[in-house]
Amino acid sequence: MKKFSLIIFICLLIIGALLLYVYIDSRRPKQFEVDFLDIGQGDSALIKFSNGQKMLVDCGPSRIVISALGRHLPFYDKTIDYVLATHPDLDHYGGCVDVLQRYDVKNIIVNGKEKKYDPYWQEWNKVMRAEPGANIITMASPTVWTVASDTLQFMSPDPALNLNVAAADSNNYSIVFKLTHGAETFLFTGDMEVPLENALMEKYCVTSTSETSPPVLPFAKGRKNRDPLLRKGEGRERSRSFTCPTLRTDVLKVGHHGSDTGSSEKFLSVVKPSTAVISVGGHNRYGHPSLRAIRHLERAGATILRTDEKGDIVVK
Repeated sequence: MKKFSLIIFICLLIIGALLLYVYIDSRRPKQFEVDFLDIGQGDSALIKFSNGQKMLVDCGPSRIVISALGRHLPFYDKTIDYVLATHPDLDHYGGCVDVLQRYDVKNIIVNGKEKKYDPYWQEWNKVMRAEPGANIITMASPTVWTVASDTLQFMSPDPALNLNVAAADSNNYSIVFKLTHGAETFLFTGDMEVPLENALMEKYCVTSTSETSPPVLPFAKGRKNRDPLLRKGEGRERSRSFTCPTLRTDVLKVGHHGSDTGSSEKFLSVVKPSTAVISVGGHNRYGHPSLRAIRHLERAGATILRTDEKGDIVVK
């Protein structure tokens, strides 16, 4: 009897300690954080807002995302406010089925593209629409959201973009958005490739033109300057430059896992990222990231962080 009472006492003590831990932890001030998750060959990033809300951007290829989330969320937290699937490629939405089954998801954001021929997509679509109480949002045009004190500017999909790709193209209809937290900015790009890069630059970059005059050439004393380029302002030269404040970012989630189909030098020259995060699996069969993309990022002066080398990448 005494032994049984002791066991009950110990169990109650453990339960009390757990409840106390949950209470204290839940009362702690929430801090902004972006966790780029190591989920193998695919994409997944968890945004934690300062008001306690959370957004999961893509879910990787499989249920491995569940263990990745377990590394960054307390065991008792089973709510995710937003699950965003940038586009219907399996390495971006495959794990979303497991996320919806494990967590209480309030909002599901998709780009509206469908793959009805794909049984994996069919399962995702079925589970998504069966999620109790979830609000399904189709991102079909540019919009701006505010979460906590942060701004999310969605730039793609956008029917006004000059995209030279087929309607069935998946990568270049990815949801692309810029997250602004105070003075720090993040650009999430899904599987964006050069066509979408060019279309965004065409819309959001401003061309500025300035006039400069060449230096006045010395001429002999008493003689008129006979150089025709220096008469009547004809010597003025025009210089053109591009500025893209909307695309300019501090942290770039590199498009399409660093494939050589994206990360053009022109795009990186206007985005000017100080940090470039590549979500990629080690020794993958696609050859991601490509040496070409790596060289472009290096020339742009970005610090390159890869999930296959660093594991989870946390930016606070």
